[in-house]
Amino acid sequence: MKSARKILGNFWFIHSMVLLGLLALWGFIEQENEYILLGVYMSFSGAMCGAFIRVVDTIRSKK
Repeated sequence: MKSARKILGNFWFIHSMVLLGLLALWGFIEQENEYILLGVYMSFSGAMCGAFIRVVDTIRSKK
């Protein structure tokens, strides 16, 4: 479980998920395909989960 937390809390992983979400949003705007919005949702939620893991781990390390 620690290795998953390490990967999901990685700075580059979080920002790559945001970039992937923005690219998927651009694809939705260009193609008008509603199924692409699922990719937008999944990548942004992955970025949010990674950011929360990073914040929680930072708070735990400060105690």
